[in-house]
Order: sequence, then structure tokens, then C-alpha cells
Amino acid sequence: MLELNVNARSPAAINTAFKKIKEMVTSGAVSKTTPVHILLEPGSYREIVKYNMSNPLVMEGVSGAGPQDCVIQADNCESFNKGAENRSILSFGPNCTNITLKNFSVTNAHLKNSADTNALSDSAEALSWNNTTGTLFAENMHFEGRKNTLGLKGFSWFLNSYVSGDVDFIYGECDTALFEDCEIHVREDNRGDFDGYAVKSNALAEKSGFVFLSCRFTAEKRRKSSVYVYRTEGRGSSASPKNWDSAAFINCYISDVFDPELAWDDDMSMQIYPRGNAKNGIREYNTRVVTKSGKVSEDDTSRRNIRSYTMTEDDYFRGYASRYLILHDTPFAAITQEI
Repeated sequence: MLELNVNARSPAAINTAFKKIKEMVTSGAVSKTTPVHILLEPGSYREIVKYNMSNPLVMEGVSGAGPQDCVIQADNCESFNKGAENRSILSFGPNCTNITLKNFSVTNAHLKNSADTNALSDSAEALSWNNTTGTLFAENMHFEGRKNTLGLKGFSWFLNSYVSGDVDFIYGECDTALFEDCEIHVREDNRGDFDGYAVKSNALAEKSGFVFLSCRFTAEKRRKSSVYVYRTEGRGSSASPKNWDSAAFINCYISDVFDPELAWDDDMSMQIYPRGNAKNGIREYNTRVVTKSGKVSEDDTSRRNIRSYTMTEDDYFRGYASRYLILHDTPFAAITQEI
């Protein structure tokens, strides 16, 4: 394993480390399969970071410090650099194999300017996982942004992490993205009193999509606008290889700030596809609602979007009762028992 320590006092410290690794691989001093371990010292790393090498990578903050003590941050967006892989603060490309992130924060400080909620110009990822074959594992991480905080393809797993944003901030053309014991926080919109949306799935057809296991959905209350856990783009169909509205909420706690309909479809003027079932679509099991005072109770699902599905106990124990059941058809299957 190649070990590198990085200090925030050095300019472009992380990118310099990645450049060094690339030079070593190109020269033959290090194999393309040699694992790389980067240890981040506490501090603020003000840079936009990209990694697109086959060397397995573990990047983590030092032991004993929290995610808030080590932050990669910058102001970046589509208006500045076009494409998700370029407008992100931390991005991983299609050549990556196995990426592990632990114990630090990634923040995109961009403030939205357009009055259009769907404006491409304000897309500003903190993290872009632009990879369909490798795996991304993130533990004890903080990801902060506004629109499109996490853009995810392929296979990813977030454990005990925090994700914040205000519009569609967990999205992507994923196969399976598992969020386990995470907090998903819808923050106030910097432009004013606008609706908030946490998840927007463009999942691959027939795949699990976004799965939230024992997660907490929290939000800052709007004055007049609403906050939704999910919203659709309305582009999925039986013929489409992606853009499926696949999102599962398992044993989750949801603040009573969220609209009880759960999923936004512009008053049924947009298609949600497929209709929720045990394997695909918008589905949930054992959802609990949390009041401002902290009172917890079983959520009333009678007001849910008509296309969503409440799973049975049989559905739950067949496919969602453990991380292994959720990930067993993914490249993560071999390591689910180790973590």
C-alpha cells in the first residue's frame, strides 16, 4: 500500500498528492492496482479535487478528529465548469475501482441565483460518483451543498453520514445507493421561501435505486412553501433504461415538517414510474414521524402519493431486513459482513 499524509497548509495539497500518484504509476514505480491510503490532517482544503485512477483509494481524516475538523471546500457550479464531473468539489471518474472515504467533510459553498428551481446553472455537487463499475463507500462523512449535493451512478454505500441541501440534493442514475444510519437534512433555500426536495431518482430500470435504511430525514420549516422527501422528473417509463423513480425508505424517521404526501409529482401532472412495489418504485416500511418536540409515532401513510407502496412484513424480511439483503446483488456483497 502507498501511504501519503496531506497537510492543509500546503496549496492544492490533495491534488498534488494525486498528481504524485499518477506520476509514480506512469513511471512504473507503483502498480495500477496498488492500494493508496491518503491521510488528511485537520484543516480547510480549498480546492476542487478529481480522481480517476484504477488504484483503490482510501482517503480519510486523522483518527480522533471529527468530519467538521477536516473540510474540502470551494464554490463551484455548472455556470463555472460544465458537467457534473467538473462542477463538483470532489469527483471520481469511470476508471476508479474501489473508493473509501472516512471522517471528513466536503462542502460546495455555491449559492443559487436563478429563480428557476430546475436551473442547470445552479447545479453544484459536493460529490460526483461518475462510475458504473466500481464501488464508493463513505463512512462518518459530511456532504453539504444546495442543489444536487450528491450525484451518484453505479454502486455506493453511505454509513453514519450527513447529507444536506435544498433541491434534489441526492440524485443520479444509480443501480444501488444505500444510505444506512444517515441524516438527510433539507436546509433553507438561500433565495427565499421555496419548496424543498431531498431525493430525485433517475435509477436504472429494474434496479433497487436509492435505499434509505434507518435514516433520519430532518428539515428547516418554510414559511409558506412545502418540503418533500422525494420528487419525480416524470421521465420514467417501461421502455426507458433509466429515470425510474426507485427509492425505498426502511425504518426511517421523518420530521413532521415534510409534506405527508412524501413524493411530489406536481399534483399528479407528472408520471411517477413505476408504481411502487416491493422491489422498485417509491416504497416504504415502518416509517415513523417526529414532531418538533421530539415525539415519535407511527406515520399515517394514508395521505401518501397514490403511486407509492407500503411494504408488508414479508416484503421487508425478504429483501430489506439487513444491509446484506439490500446489497447482496451488488459488488458490496463480499464486504457487508465485515463492516
